[in-house]
Amino acid sequence: MNKFRFLVMSMTVVMIAAMTPHAVAQQTTQNVLQLEKDIEQHEKNIKQKEDSIKNLEDQIDNLKSQLKDLESRKKTLEKEVKNETKMRKDKFTTRDELVYEEEISDVLYNPYNKGDVEEALDSFNGMETKEVIKKKELVEKYGEYTKDLKEFMEKMKKQLTTNKWKYLSSTSDLYKKFEKGLKGTKYWKIYNKKEKNESIDYLDRVMDKIMLFKNEGLKSESQFNAILNMLYAN
Repeated sequence: MNKFRFLVMSMTVVMIAAMTPHAVAQQTTQNVLQLEKDIEQHEKNIKQKEDSIKNLEDQIDNLKSQLKDLESRKKTLEKEVKNETKMRKDKFTTRDELVYEEEISDVLYNPYNKGDVEEALDSFNGMETKEVIKKKELVEKYGEYTKDLKEFMEKMKKQLTTNKWKYLSSTSDLYKKFEKGLKGTKYWKIYNKKEKNESIDYLDRVMDKIMLFKNEGLKSESQFNAILNMLYAN
């Protein structure tokens, strides 16, 4: 063993042996008091931290209550926004339909007029109602449909004149050619589905007269000319 360590240990033993019973008791009392003081401090620390925890729990409960209230208010506002959106849409639909009836529908009821069509197209600006907006294409193509149908009729007039406006049965070549050509016009697809889809009222009436003329044998020049005159645009 190290001589120095041995010397220290020997001195410690001598000192303890030299202490009186009273001194030992006094030292023990001091140690107990210090421990009790430490324990008291720990208890104070625990109490303070428990109070802090309780305070935080109260804050959490309060925040939960606020959050619940905010969620409720949010749902109420979302419902109100949904209702406002529906009411806005309903009013926009009414507005767009009213504009269509007052400023656009007459254009499709009367013979094609370039100026009227241009004004009608301006009336579509700002519209949001899909059912109304989809009619815009009819207005845009009104002139194109009219021109195409007129050119078909003018082409057929030459051939019917050559045939001297004689009655044609549905089995004749010229009748079949007329029927095929009519179904090849740009407006035919619109007219053929007019029961289910939007169409141009004026051209529907023209097509009705053409169909009547065809079904009666393509034989009346005056009837043909009356139809052709309906297609001369302004």
